Amino acid sequence: MRKRKFFDHGYCHERRRANILACMLLWSVLSYWLISRFVMGGTEVVGQSMWPTLEDGERLIMDRLSYRFKPPARGDIAALSLPGDNELSVKRIIAGPGERVQIKDGRVWLNDNVMPEPYLKANVLTAPGMLSNKVYTLGPNCYFVLGDNRRVSWDSRFFGAIRREAFVGRILMR
Repeated sequence: MRKRKFFDHGYCHERRRANILACMLLWSVLSYWLISRFVMGGTEVVGQSMWPTLEDGERLIMDRLSYRFKPPARGDIAALSLPGDNELSVKRIIAGPGERVQIKDGRVWLNDNVMPEPYLKANVLTAPGMLSNKVYTLGPNCYFVLGDNRRVSWDSRFFGAIRREAFVGRILMR
């Protein structure tokens, strides 16, 4: 077997191929990390708080980029980091900064009007939780979120408004 020398053409060719493969691997890992951290990500529904819209165990695709350029909108299903919780939560945005929310007679009132909620099952009543029929006015950069399954959802009725910084992304699809 012939001993290779550093300047041997065959040796340089193999070394170059190994460097190209190493660079491709590095860029692939770096691209995956950047995209999953800042552009798109996945999450899983844990629990029944968004039933029947989302089922327990469903995998979701989350857009992490949109809330960096535009504010969260009413009706969006969003992934957020709740206070005191290490897991992401998925909730529906009900109201935004400066809006008034009240829960009375089992319905959500937004700015003194009953809010239409076509995503809820018929005859679903919303308990006021800690709001106890009071009008809740949202401050700047604050949002009111609720789960679609109002009987079991831990949401703004119990922990109050969520600051915009808590929003991780908008749910795009299952």
